[in-house]
Amino acid sequence: MTSVRLFLIMMAAWCPLAVRAEPAPGAAPVPITLAAALAAGDAANIDVVTARNAVKTAAAGLRIAGTAPNPTVSLGAVSLRPNRIGSDRIENLSDNSLRIDQPFERGGKRQARVAAARAGLEAAGNDVVDTRRQVHAAITTAYFDLMAAERRLQLVTATAESWATGLTIANRRLVAGAIAGGDLARQKVEALRAASAVTQAETDRREAQLLLATLIGRDSEALATIGDWPAAQAAGLEPADAVAERRPDVQAAAARVVAARRQLDGAHALRHPDVTAGVQYEHDPNGIGSSVGVGLSFPLPLRNNYGGDIDAAGAALAQAEASAAKVRAVAAAEIITARRAAAAASARRASFDGDLLPAARHAADTAEFAYRSGALALLDLLDARRTLQAIGLEAIDAHDDEARALARMRAAETTGDE
Repeated sequence: MTSVRLFLIMMAAWCPLAVRAEPAPGAAPVPITLAAALAAGDAANIDVVTARNAVKTAAAGLRIAGTAPNPTVSLGAVSLRPNRIGSDRIENLSDNSLRIDQPFERGGKRQARVAAARAGLEAAGNDVVDTRRQVHAAITTAYFDLMAAERRLQLVTATAESWATGLTIANRRLVAGAIAGGDLARQKVEALRAASAVTQAETDRREAQLLLATLIGRDSEALATIGDWPAAQAAGLEPADAVAERRPDVQAAAARVVAARRQLDGAHALRHPDVTAGVQYEHDPNGIGSSVGVGLSFPLPLRNNYGGDIDAAGAALAQAEASAAKVRAVAAAEIITARRAAAAASARRASFDGDLLPAARHAADTAEFAYRSGALALLDLLDARRTLQAIGLEAIDAHDDEARALARMRAAETTGDE
């Protein structure tokens, strides 16, 4: 469970603003279904919330990209000079002007900017779907880990109770002279080991509860699972490459390629100088009076031809294309690996349920009957009991492994259409 503790420490350090409270000692666990846990994760998981905020930021960026430049208003007074009127009055005379300049973008700069922002918004939307996909997989895994911890606790608790009952009977048999003191001592050791296993199982369950609660934003509650293990599922028949193309992470990477390509278009558009058109009204009290003028201004590309901007945008496009190819390849490999792992985990679980666990129970029942009949030594009985508990714990692990593998396969095959 060391990895679980490390994960919880990282989560706590990552969410310093979250209000955290330990569950009240002895508080009854709150039952929760897997569907409710997933819904709570959608609402409160910090990764999902962050992804949704990124969509809002991208939407704001799209509005910014489509906004035309504002005009500029200039007020001026030139040729300031005093003009004496009479013996003690001086009036300041000046040429006053009012000018309005409006920049006009050329070369498709705004269109490229809007297209890049729109692609960025699409990528952010796919990021939300992909984040939910990953969070759902983590919550599902944590949910079934908690279920496994609960089942282990139930098993070792029942074993400990059985040993306690058997120890009471053994004490009576010792008084009656039916067993030796060594046999009683061995049973005491087994009872103590069973009690220790219960304590460890309680600790494992609390850690699993805290992990699940942290993922769904309910870390002040002790949770309990509802229901049974998931049913085995056959892997999808659609080729992995075709599924991968529709995965949200692949679609987000493809949208970022489009955004990078539009940004490259915008960099090329910088070589088309923008034009600023202006109109001016001027009032000259001493000259011709009022006048109106117009003008155009634009930069001369004598030193900067924006070659560096174009090269940088081209490199960003190449990087986006390489990242998209990597994401696509990783997604396809993840789907294939997840399908194989799910099939193997289901086969292993079926082996425990169909063969190993029934055989271990039959062997333990036979040993119990033989021991009560005096036809079996205590050591052989203890060995049969230990084997049954070990197979039972391994069967729980097999169910947990299958549930985790199915969750990974479901997450790997989740597409943007869903």
